[in-house]
Amino acid sequence: MTNYMGEDPVIMVRQKDRSIKVFLNQCRHRGMRIVRSDGGNAKAFTCTYHGWAYDIAGNLVNVPFEEEAFCDKKAGDCGFDKADWGPLQARVDTYKGLIFANWDPEAPDLRSYLSDAMPYMNIMLDRTEAGTEVIGGIQKWVIPCNWKIAA
Repeated sequence: MTNYMGEDPVIMVRQKDRSIKVFLNQCRHRGMRIVRSDGGNAKAFTCTYHGWAYDIAGNLVNVPFEEEAFCDKKAGDCGFDKADWGPLQARVDTYKGLIFANWDPEAPDLRSYLSDAMPYMNIMLDRTEAGTEVIGGIQKWVIPCNWKIAA
């Protein structure tokens, strides 16, 4: 699933262990979007510009013409390490089904950050014994109105 964190386009991916990872939706090579659709299922994401491919864990798994483009054949050295070129990854935590992500590695953990707001969130999210019902799928609306009404 793709969305935005502020003005940054992101990819949200459920891992095989059911955890969630959030990546910047931008190829590390030339900055093109990695994923162009709103949602779906995939085992890998491929940049449409030069074909760099990333797996769902955020590892760079394929670079077309890697040896020709990045390796020095005369020196016998290929200083290109795929492990250094995965998409930027955000810290992710969840609370009562809500997904929170943060780019700042120095930021406090989610529960510390939400400390005073948690009782109010509990009131909103625990209105019934069943908890919050999530309506699946991607939902978008185009509302022909002044921006102040939608805000």
